[in-house]
Amino acid sequence: MNSVSVVIVNYRTRELLRDCLRSVQQDDTLGQTVIVVDNDSRDGSAEMVRKEFPAVRLIRNSTNVGFAAANNQAIDRGTGEYVLLLNSDTVVFPGAIKAMVGFLEAHPDAGGAGCRLLFPDGTIQASVGRDGRPGLIRLFLRLTGASHLLSDKVRRFLRRIRSVIAVNALSSCLDSYVQDLSPLEVKTVSATCLLLRRKAVAEVGRLDERFFMYLEDLDYCVRLRRAGWKLYYLPAVEIIHLAEKSSGGRMRRYSVQAYDSLFYFYGKHYRTPALWIARLMVFSASVVRWMWNGVLALFSAHPLYRQNLSDLWKVIRLCCTWTVVTGRKTPIGGRALPESIFQSARRKNHRINAE
Repeated sequence: MNSVSVVIVNYRTRELLRDCLRSVQQDDTLGQTVIVVDNDSRDGSAEMVRKEFPAVRLIRNSTNVGFAAANNQAIDRGTGEYVLLLNSDTVVFPGAIKAMVGFLEAHPDAGGAGCRLLFPDGTIQASVGRDGRPGLIRLFLRLTGASHLLSDKVRRFLRRIRSVIAVNALSSCLDSYVQDLSPLEVKTVSATCLLLRRKAVAEVGRLDERFFMYLEDLDYCVRLRRAGWKLYYLPAVEIIHLAEKSSGGRMRRYSVQAYDSLFYFYGKHYRTPALWIARLMVFSASVVRWMWNGVLALFSAHPLYRQNLSDLWKVIRLCCTWTVVTGRKTPIGGRALPESIFQSARRKNHRINAE
C-alpha cells in the first residue's frame, strides 16, 4: 500500500475538525500523513491540533489565504504518492481512505477518485457528475432552488429514466444516486473528499488560486481530464459530510465569494455570451431576493434579513463588474471600477506570507 497525504483546510471549525481528525486516525491506511492548514481561524483550532493531535503536521497561516491556496500549501509539503483533499466537516468511516487508495493503485489511468457523501441522516449528497462544467441549466436549477426539492427516491428514479427524457444537464445532481455500487467514471468530483494521484498533480499543476473559495475543484477536474486522466466515483465507499457547516448555511446562496468564483469559472471555460447570461441570471435572482428580504426587514427586527440585504447587495454590485480572466476589468456601463476586493485581499495575503 502506497503512502497518502491527507490534506485538511480549516477555518473556524474547531469542533468539526476534531471529529474529522479522530475519524481519519481510525483509518488503517499505511504510510498515512495528515496535514492541517489553518487559515487564521482564531478560534483555538490550531492550539487544539497541537495539543490533541501531535502527529498531525500543522501549517498555521497569519491570514485567510483561501481554500485553493491553503490546499496548495499542503500539497507542496506533502510527500505521499496520493493526496486526499478532505473537508474539515467530514467524518470518515474506517477503511474508506484505504479503499480509495486501493482503487487508484489498481487503475493507473485514474488521476482521481471520490466517494459517496452522506448527510448525517443517511441521505445522499450530490457530489459528482458527467457534466464537466456547471452549465446554464444547472445554474438555473441552483438559483431557483429546484435542485434541493428532489428527494433521494425522486433522484434515483430520474437517473433511471435519464436516457429516456434526455436530462443530461441534471447529471451532476443524479450520478451520486446510482444504485449499483460499482465504480463509475465521471467528469467532476467534489473536493469535499477527492483522492488525487501525485503523478497527476505533478503533471496538471496546483489548484488555481484565483478561486478564493468554491469551484476550484470543478476547474481542477476539467484540467485533469484535459491532461488525459480519468476520474471515478466509488459509491461503495462512504463518508459523512455535514454540508455547509464549515461555511455557514447561507454561504453558497448569498456569498459574493461564491459568485466571484462562478464568474471567473465561466470566463475561463466558456465563451463570453454564456458569461453574460450567467451574470444576468445571478443578477435577476439576487435582485428578487434583495427586494424580498427588504420587505421582511420592514416587518421584522431579525438581524438575518438585514445581513441578507448587505450580502445580496454585494452580489448585485459584483454582477455589474466585468472581470476578464487576465485580470483586466470592463464594467457593464463602460466606466472604470475599482480593483476587485478579492484580488486586493489575495495580494495582501501573499505579501504577508512572503514576509
